[in-house]
Amino acid sequence: MTLLVIDIGNTSTSIGYYRKGKVAGVGRCDSHFKRADEVGSLITLKPVDAVVIASVVPSVNAQWKRVIKAAGLPDPLLVTHKLKLGVPIHYPKPANIGADRLANAAAAAKLLGTPSVVCDFGTALTFDVIDGQRGYIGGIICPGLPLMFDYLAEKTALLPHVEPIRTKAVVGRNTKQAMQIGARLGYRGMVREILQSLRVELGSERLPICCTGGYAEWIFKDWDVEAIIDPTLTLKGLGIIGELNL
Repeated sequence: MTLLVIDIGNTSTSIGYYRKGKVAGVGRCDSHFKRADEVGSLITLKPVDAVVIASVVPSVNAQWKRVIKAAGLPDPLLVTHKLKLGVPIHYPKPANIGADRLANAAAAAKLLGTPSVVCDFGTALTFDVIDGQRGYIGGIICPGLPLMFDYLAEKTALLPHVEPIRTKAVVGRNTKQAMQIGARLGYRGMVREILQSLRVELGSERLPICCTGGYAEWIFKDWDVEAIIDPTLTLKGLGIIGELNL
């Protein structure tokens, strides 16, 4: 079974084709696309048996459904907590869990086992926590790197808007470099502290960690914190949920 898997995020959407545990043909587009042809070529690369969507932007769901229907594709399966995920949910209000986070939990449970943690570096930085006994128990949400840079540029008169770039410097020799260092070291410090607290909470010193999202490699590459970096983890989770429910 080949599945078209679509992860609709606040800013951008990732699209891929899932089959037998692997994702191919990955593309990206604006979640709030203006014209159908912006996504048409991404959703018609291969024949598919079904479509699975995780969306955290309800206002665009109807537009995506129209594009999918116009392309002659099957009605999409929208991921919610009511579907089979391959992992139990132990959470007070499961309807409030983002569909992308459910997909991450499904992928982590199958690919990493439990307990495990998924760090998703997107517009927001989320930590999804899967306990060995209770399954998905919740997580942690932090501002993402894009929000950090946008806020500094918006709320200060002299700081520019910058994009993350790699630097080994510890002391900035100009304003942009100082912001880059602050973001990278500050984020690493935050991530390290959160992961250490989760190890204590879950009673697992060697806690499997998987990182996904656009800035995962920027943070984790050449770092002493061990983690698997998988840019397609959320899409794999959608494929796994599709296999369990279709």
